[in-house]
Amino acid sequence: MKDLVKNPLGIVALFISLIYSIANLLLGATASTLSADERHPLIIFIVLFPVVVLGVFYLLVSKHHGKLYAPGDYKDDKSFLRTLSPEEQETKIQRELSDAIPQAEAPPPAEQVVSVSPESVSVRPDYLELRREIERVEEGVVKRYEKRLGVPGERNLGIGDTGVAFDALFTEGMQFTALEVKLLRSPMISSMALDRALYGAVVADKFFESRFRLLLVVVFDFPVDDLARIRSLWERKVRACPAKVELEFVAKADL
Repeated sequence: MKDLVKNPLGIVALFISLIYSIANLLLGATASTLSADERHPLIIFIVLFPVVVLGVFYLLVSKHHGKLYAPGDYKDDKSFLRTLSPEEQETKIQRELSDAIPQAEAPPPAEQVVSVSPESVSVRPDYLELRREIERVEEGVVKRYEKRLGVPGERNLGIGDTGVAFDALFTEGMQFTALEVKLLRSPMISSMALDRALYGAVVADKFFESRFRLLLVVVFDFPVDDLARIRSLWERKVRACPAKVELEFVAKADL
């Protein structure tokens, strides 16, 4: 009984068992005293209830299977990680596009994109070029850290159904290092990109039980003289984050 209430799946199973048991017990104990009209609703419930449960479980397993388990049900931390689907990767790259340039010039949101294929995205050609540039920058930074850390990185990983995802994850024994790359083409950028990254770091740090750090690499494509203000703001927010975050600024020309 104690093990059943450790995750959502066990709670649902316990709830269903109790309801069905009580219904059968009630029918068995009162069958001789109930009239035909009173017995019919109970009989219909006992017959249809398993069918309804089967249908609901089918929807849960096919659409929301990740929400049926607690983190403790997984054999290790990495089993709770998953590769982002093509649609999730498209949503992530759309956010990266918005982060890279001032909001007034941002591309349309992901739901307005006709297809997840870069060749068929219905946006201006300069956004398509920026998209390719972001992908090249992220790939270059990931390869740089693969050499620096001496371990391969797993690309585009998400943590369960939390909505938190990173460009790459490096595993060193029982320590986990996530890499998130941000390309900035202007110093006049909203700090929402940083806030999302720090939120993801806090979620991951809690999940990995403080055996986690985030490498946040900001690749800037504007004069270094304009970097001081944004560096000061971002470093202040990083210091206030409860998770371990290492912030690095790299000029795009140095990649």
